[in-house]
Amino acid sequence: MTATVVAVACLLTWLAPGLATADVAIVVHPDNREADVTSEELVRILRQDQQRWRAGGRIYLVFQSSGSPAREVALRRVFRMNDVELKQFWLGRLYRGEIASFPYVAPSDAAVKRIVGLAPHALGFVDRSAVDATVKVLRVDGKLPGQTGYFLARSR
Repeated sequence: MTATVVAVACLLTWLAPGLATADVAIVVHPDNREADVTSEELVRILRQDQQRWRAGGRIYLVFQSSGSPAREVALRRVFRMNDVELKQFWLGRLYRGEIASFPYVAPSDAAVKRIVGLAPHALGFVDRSAVDATVKVLRVDGKLPGQTGYFLARSR
């Protein structure tokens, strides 16, 4: 049994290099004045406990679709929930009037980048390998994806 698990892990590593080790990048519009957030502030933003940027403007969240690797990291590290629990969480917040709407859900890293790249107050998350000049990556606790101790590391 152990040999089978090792063989499957090796096959997955060969088929999808970097999938198990790539980090999730928090991305914003390139003109966004924010450059760094604390992990606590990021949790407040993603849970919509903090709905405005420090410099002003309402934060518009763009989440990945269910099942995406980036969403799984956010569910595990930020929400500590599974998809069903997250949906119940949003429904409860909406029902109590704590939020005006659900976060926007995009089907891919490319869609998240397209939306964030067009919306000055949007914040989304994508796989680190998808980052390009259309978005700006926020530091979390002073660290960028790939640095030791990064908050949204996949391997954490």
